[in-house]
Amino acid sequence: MKTPYSITTPRFLLLGDSHAGVIGKAAQARELPFGGGPLGTGRDFAVDFFSLARNDVVFRDGEMDRLYRQALDTLKVPQLAKVSVPLVSTIGLSLHYLATAPNWTCYQNAHGELDDGFLAGPLFEAVIDTLSRPALAFYEQALALNLKVFAVLPPQRVPELSDTRVFMAAQSLLIERLKGLGVELIDVREAANDEQGFQREAFCEVDDPLHGNLAFGELIVEQLIRRGV
Repeated sequence: MKTPYSITTPRFLLLGDSHAGVIGKAAQARELPFGGGPLGTGRDFAVDFFSLARNDVVFRDGEMDRLYRQALDTLKVPQLAKVSVPLVSTIGLSLHYLATAPNWTCYQNAHGELDDGFLAGPLFEAVIDTLSRPALAFYEQALALNLKVFAVLPPQRVPELSDTRVFMAAQSLLIERLKGLGVELIDVREAANDEQGFQREAFCEVDDPLHGNLAFGELIVEQLIRRGV
């Protein structure tokens, strides 16, 4: 009896920032073939990082576009519209970058407190929407090309130079925006987090204040498999 996929047929296209790395490693450990991997850093996706092309996207940075084309080659397709497997992405979800603390001091008083209601207000939404617009536009294009799209929430780790309040509020807003577009979320917070809502040590990369480890990647891959990838 034939199975839907051979052992070498890619099951998904992986595109993202450095958080995509452990997803790829976990998929390899499960012998789950895929194409792609990290294309850049979180800040690379907070600018106008791609342009539209017929049935495709073009990354403005030459190295990012080279890696993207390499991923398409793995899937043996010439353009994004020809991808028949799900897109798994961490693009636009580098919340630690969005929450970089010095960028938010202008909204705080002398005691470091934000105005009541600021994180739920229109100004905060406008700032996050502006920073996230390129990434959200990328997801819109992928959906318009009829791809099934999964966005993976990042490790719940807030490094020293980021503001925890902004991290969590931005995450809630982006979840709302992504769901509104029709993007499906891969969310392993219930399995990976402690009672305070932060990533448990068992799922943190050693000597690294930001990334998840292989065990974290395995949680993500397991959820992808359960979702039909």
